[in-house]
Amino acid sequence: MKSKLWSSPIRIENPETGMVRTVKTVRDAKTVLDRFWPAYHGSQHHLAEQVCDEALKGKSKPSEARRAFIAAAVEAHFHIH
Repeated sequence: MKSKLWSSPIRIENPETGMVRTVKTVRDAKTVLDRFWPAYHGSQHHLAEQVCDEALKGKSKPSEARRAFIAAAVEAHFHIH
């Protein structure tokens, strides 16, 4: 699978832990969604997982995955830089 580079990276900060991650690709986003997300997974998280999977398979655009990831980050109360 390809990484599907985004036009510009996203830096997210978990307000509970202060951990900052830079997400540059669909693969990065999928990894963060799967491994580094807070315990609560809302509807935007599930949608972002689905859209990222589709983008990695070439069934949707990386920009759609980026938008879905941002929506999930907002829902999870991450600070976006």
